[in-house]
Amino acid sequence: MTGSNQRFEVPEPHPECDVRLPGNGGVVHGRIKIVDQRSKGNVWILVALPCWTRWSTQIEVGEPTHEGIAPGVEDTWVPAFAVETEDDVYTELKQRYRKLKSVS
Repeated sequence: MTGSNQRFEVPEPHPECDVRLPGNGGVVHGRIKIVDQRSKGNVWILVALPCWTRWSTQIEVGEPTHEGIAPGVEDTWVPAFAVETEDDVYTELKQRYRKLKSVS
């Protein structure tokens, strides 16, 4: 691999976005956490997306377990073309990134 990645960790509060699922599967609302430009110019975005998580617990050894599902959040890398947000969010992220680069 030639070149280097340019990664920008978005400070909290993370901006809201919509992620388009493949094959017209719909849209999921999430929050942008990291923007990563890879060496070949591809941009990937780490988005916190809502999901269902499975849980189980066993009170005492030998007793039956209790299982269920609960709402959770999962971080997922998404190609930039699948992420939509308001224009001012992208403008603000670019300004923050430029400030960060000029300080370092």
